[in-house]
This record gives sequence, structure tokens and C-alpha cells, in this order.
Amino acid sequence: MSLYNHLTLKDREIILVGLKLKQSYQEISTEIGCSKATISREVQRNGGRENYSAVQAQKAYQQRRINSRRPRILSDPGIREFVIKCIINYHWSPEQISGRLSHENSKWVISYNTIYRGIERDNLGVPLKSHGARGIARKLRHRGKTRKVKGTINERRGRFNDAASIHDRPLSAENRSRFGHWEGDTVRGKTGHSALVTLVDRKSRFLLSQRVSKVNSRLVYQAILNLLAEVTPKRIKTLTPDRGTEFAKYHELINELDIPVYFPDPHSPQQRGTNENTNGLIREYFPRNTDLDELSDIVIAKFVQDLNNRPRKVLGWKSPAEVFFGQSLHLI
Repeated sequence: MSLYNHLTLKDREIILVGLKLKQSYQEISTEIGCSKATISREVQRNGGRENYSAVQAQKAYQQRRINSRRPRILSDPGIREFVIKCIINYHWSPEQISGRLSHENSKWVISYNTIYRGIERDNLGVPLKSHGARGIARKLRHRGKTRKVKGTINERRGRFNDAASIHDRPLSAENRSRFGHWEGDTVRGKTGHSALVTLVDRKSRFLLSQRVSKVNSRLVYQAILNLLAEVTPKRIKTLTPDRGTEFAKYHELINELDIPVYFPDPHSPQQRGTNENTNGLIREYFPRNTDLDELSDIVIAKFVQDLNNRPRKVLGWKSPAEVFFGQSLHLI
């Protein structure tokens, strides 16, 4: 049994009746089942014996309860607008927002559960455009997408039987202990149109990307050379591309870059999980069948920058750019 219970409206009505009957505080407290001091404080706080009102006393009690509550974190316009901006403009998840604030020792402290509750409760204060609209919930990053299983009796993807296997990659690539182990793939847009060549550093998750007008081995080969030309040679150690035929010029890459090229096992995209995960993030910007021809180079550069500046839980809430360049940036 609790040692202390708040008085209810029924208790206050008993107090009012007792006062009208000229009962003592002790008699009233015995009837309610509380201490004499509780009755005394209640009466003195609400007008005394002559002016006590059960209804007014209950209203005053409820108001005190409201005033005693800690204000909701998202009632602060500053942090609410910051959360909305991160979700809509930067495509950060609530967990990334919470983790990054903690990483930068921000004056704002908020859990990702609080953000989710704020979205569910009132759409973070943003009016919904129509009844039944999901609002900001629609802007959250998608999860749990099913993966299309590749591989049929008519499989036409690249068969690089003379290429080095991913199982032969150096230990520093597997344990992510050194920069320069890159994984590569293409993100295709509308069929027959342009695509993106993507390279991701395993240690930092830093992304390099360039558009090619058509997915073929010649253009993809040149795009890889262009992208890695932006990186210092000491941070180009290995390359592990997808098994698609667009990477058929891997012998030329080996000769030009003077690095080994490894290929994963057939139908095993999980072996290039770093690049596959990043491509999934790119799909949040450009869903399948997006016509990449219609996008400007500025738009593409912007989304690459956004992903490289997005805090990652796996990196201790640092961004890939901070890890890759070894510099702390203030993103907030």
C-alpha cells in the first residue's frame, strides 16, 4: 500500500461535508483514511473552513499537477525546427539526430523515441495537408525492403572466373582497420538511361559517385578512374566491385591503379555490405526508375555531400567525412 495518495474529488466532497457539519480535522481524516495534517493543508490552501469549495480545490489541484510537469522537449521551437530540418532536408533518422546531438555535446538532449512519439502525436506540430495524411512519417527513412534474389538458369551477369576472390582480400579490408579498401557498384535509373557509379570506403563509409550516360564497361572504367583520382594514392589499396558486366575492364583497373581487384561470390551481395547499404541510402533520394538524366550535377553532388555528412551509429555518431578526413566538423 502506498504511504501517500493524492486526494480525489470524492475526498474533497467529504471534506466539504465535514466542514459544514463542524467536524474536526481528525474526524474528517479518519473518514477519508489520511493524516490530520493532510486535511489541514488542504483546507488552508483552498480558502479555509469558511470558504472551502471542493470543485475549486480540485481544479487548483489539477492545475498544480500540470504546472509541476516537465515541459515536453519538443515544445521548444528551436529543437523542434532542427529535428524537422534534419528529417526532411538531410534524411537523418531520429536515432541519428539523437546520437549526433549527444556526440557534439549539444545543449539539446533528446531521445529518438521522443522524436518518434512527437511525430505520432502531432506530426511535430506541422499541420497535415489532409485527413489521413501521414505527414513527416512519410519522410522517415524506409527500412526492411525486400531484396530481389538474383540468379536464374539464364543468369547473364559477369562470370569473372579468373579474378581474385573476395576471400583473398587482406585482413585490413575485412576488419576495416585501414582506409583505402573500396567497394563499387552502379545504381541504375530509368532503363536505358544514365546511372551512378558508386565507390564506398569500407573503414569510413565515405562515398564517391559519378554519373555515367550509359552502363557499360568503358564508361564505368573511366568513372572509377575519375573518382579515385580525387583520393590520395595511399588511400587506394583494393577494389571490390559487383559482378556486373560493367566491371569487365578490371584488368585495366589493376594495371592503371596498381591495386588488386576482388570479386564476391555469385549471388552474394551481402559480401559487399558496405556498398549495398550505401546504395540503399541512395535509393531514398532516387527511387527505382528515376530518370537520372533529368538531374543536374549539382543535385547529385548535394546528395553525396549529405550522405558523407550524415552521422552514423556504426561510426560513433561521427560522419563518414569526419572519419575519412580525420577532422571534426560541427554539423549542428
